[in-house]
Amino acid sequence: MNLFAVPNSPVTVEASASGLLTAIANDGATLIIHAFIGIVLLALSATVLAFSLKSKPRNVQVPSILGLVMVVSAIIGGTLFVLSGYTNNGVSAQMGGSFIGAYAFYFIELYYAK
Repeated sequence: MNLFAVPNSPVTVEASASGLLTAIANDGATLIIHAFIGIVLLALSATVLAFSLKSKPRNVQVPSILGLVMVVSAIIGGTLFVLSGYTNNGVSAQMGGSFIGAYAFYFIELYYAK
């Protein structure tokens, strides 16, 4: 699904764990792969935060914390987008914008880490 793209037949998904399982059953591999990549990014973000907290300068720690917050925000937005039946474009924009924010914060961290 793209931002502001309406599916041919909107999926009715209730906002619960069973609704999420229904969406997984309907959308299959694409949704599972996308979610798996999000979980991997969350694990990598937590790892980067753990390493940056060992570093003394705050200008390395702050972008790492903000990057992790942005990854969590993207996961929340993506989950809410699926639970809305792919119709809430605001949370889809939240997911995309948060990913871009995390990308920017990690490059800021690399800049200060040199």
